[in-house]
Amino acid sequence: MCEARYGRFARGRWVVVVTLLALGVGLRTPATATMRYGPLQVSGNLETQNLVRDSSINSAQFIENRNTIRLRVDYDWLQNGRFIDKYDFPFIESSKLYLLYRGVYDGFYDLAPTDLQHGQTRLDDIVGGPIAGNNAGQLGANGKLLPGNYSRLTGAQRTGLKFDDTLREAYVDLKVANAPVSFRLGRQQVIWGESDQFRLMDIWNPLDLTWHLQQESWDNIRIPLWLGKGLWDIGEVGPLSNSFLEVVYNPFDFQPDQKLDFLPQPWSVPYADPLRGGQVTQGANPSILYTPIFNLHGTSFRRGDFGRNPQDASEVGARFHAVTPQGVEFTANYLYARGRGIGANTPGFGVKIDKISIMGSDPSHLQDLNGAPFPGAAGIKDLNVDAKVVYPYNHIFGLTGNYFEGDYTSAVLRFETAYALGEAEQTVEPSKTFIGGPFRNAPLGFDKRDVWAGMVGFDRPTWIRILNPKATWFLTGQFFWSYTGNVDYLRGSSGASETPYFTPPGWGHSTQGLVQWATGPNAGLVERLQAGTCNNLNTPGVPCVPGTTTADGSGNLIHHWEHLITFAGTSFYRGGTVVPFVADAWDPVNDNDEVLWNIDYFYSNNFIITLQQKFFFTYGSKLPSDDPWGAGGLNTRRDETGVKLTYQF
Repeated sequence: MCEARYGRFARGRWVVVVTLLALGVGLRTPATATMRYGPLQVSGNLETQNLVRDSSINSAQFIENRNTIRLRVDYDWLQNGRFIDKYDFPFIESSKLYLLYRGVYDGFYDLAPTDLQHGQTRLDDIVGGPIAGNNAGQLGANGKLLPGNYSRLTGAQRTGLKFDDTLREAYVDLKVANAPVSFRLGRQQVIWGESDQFRLMDIWNPLDLTWHLQQESWDNIRIPLWLGKGLWDIGEVGPLSNSFLEVVYNPFDFQPDQKLDFLPQPWSVPYADPLRGGQVTQGANPSILYTPIFNLHGTSFRRGDFGRNPQDASEVGARFHAVTPQGVEFTANYLYARGRGIGANTPGFGVKIDKISIMGSDPSHLQDLNGAPFPGAAGIKDLNVDAKVVYPYNHIFGLTGNYFEGDYTSAVLRFETAYALGEAEQTVEPSKTFIGGPFRNAPLGFDKRDVWAGMVGFDRPTWIRILNPKATWFLTGQFFWSYTGNVDYLRGSSGASETPYFTPPGWGHSTQGLVQWATGPNAGLVERLQAGTCNNLNTPGVPCVPGTTTADGSGNLIHHWEHLITFAGTSFYRGGTVVPFVADAWDPVNDNDEVLWNIDYFYSNNFIITLQQKFFFTYGSKLPSDDPWGAGGLNTRRDETGVKLTYQF
């Protein structure tokens, strides 16, 4: 049951540039073996990665200087029933201790550049602000923004972001004597499924998307959890061979399916926090503006409305594995868990708005970015929004498999499918947004929908002699789908287009709805004006018309069907010292694409240099498209170049 883990210290598929000399590693370090002390083995790596964002051919924006050390300990402390060769444990045949430590320092947050971090549009950049700049409440004597504009990150927040000091994994493997049963207990990753780089059943561990969104290996960005895993090696069951049953239990360590951050962090979703203070919304009466003040009752995108204990946060799952006489290797999976999503745009949580009420008029007023007063905005009404971020339980069923087809394709054919009951979703459906009272309808409602998602793919080594006369290319492709029923009123997670933002009639200011707060606690903060024709803030009893603009800032509707097609290839040259990798992820529904390449150069068995570029774009449009898979559309304007240096020991 022990997964192969040494690969996490081998070459990566990203980008990087800072010199390892800063970490005391010379370029011509001789190859060294993993350190062994009897049953104790110590290994690890040093890694440094620098990234530059290339939004255009003549611009470059420095976005990462991440330096990482990993230390791994494998200790076969119990063998043949004897613990550290001194104490007898006759009921345990063998046991192993595994520890993995990771320390990270990202110098980017100390450099703290004051340029605007790029979102989907240049307007997102301004609203998000730079990494470092003014503090909230600061404006120049002329009422204009100070140099550097407004920053949403305080110095304390930047300090918290630049360090990561974590014992990532700490577990014990043990095999019961005289029984086909083994266990893994502790902080660990659980890996299910057949798909690469986009998840279906591989959802036990949340993803830390604050590192680099999904542009990293899963081993780097999965968040290990405190779990108990047991495996019963059954053997043969009728015609099935190599069968086993695996059961996983999470007693208390639920964490959200995705760890997210927002602009101005350079690797975040490409817009500002949708639950931030200082937003400006237009009600049904266009002459009245509101600013929401969210009361989330202690919840957040990283914490739901429940306790972190076995009663409120436990999860359980199981899978059965076997091989048929025809050679089909398959697993049948089940998971009962909080906040787990499958397919496209399914983070597993939702914002449930219970009540909206007017708290009074804020004497603060708005102005444009040149300091000119905003017409009719001398007073803005404060709205108290009572809401919670909820992570409901749901049932997920899955089936995965692979089969080597040697007669016609000489390829390994892979498939994976999952069905989720009651996934959390956001909606503008009138019956789901109705909250009663003077406001009657919230801008967004909370709902649960069933989702079916799947993947079919192939792996095949192929001779392409014009590219490599000495070695094959390993080619792999995948076709993903995601289907959500009754989807007409579902909302996406961001706003790529200009809607629902607006510029007031007759204002004559060219930027699309950009204003800044001139006084009060939000002074200096830049926002975009959001239309709210579906809110019924001033017209109780008037129904909310489906399809009209809402004030939530969400973008495109989710489609019934969402698809993604990926293709990748790799080979090796010069005896395996040069390893290129190319990949493409195309979203045919939203018409966007991600293309990447990287080259690993093995200077020695221990020292690896990786060069990489990534390109994100939407076909036939200067505007980005909302990409529910988080690939080309979501990251439009975020092309990147980088270099990574890795020293393994």
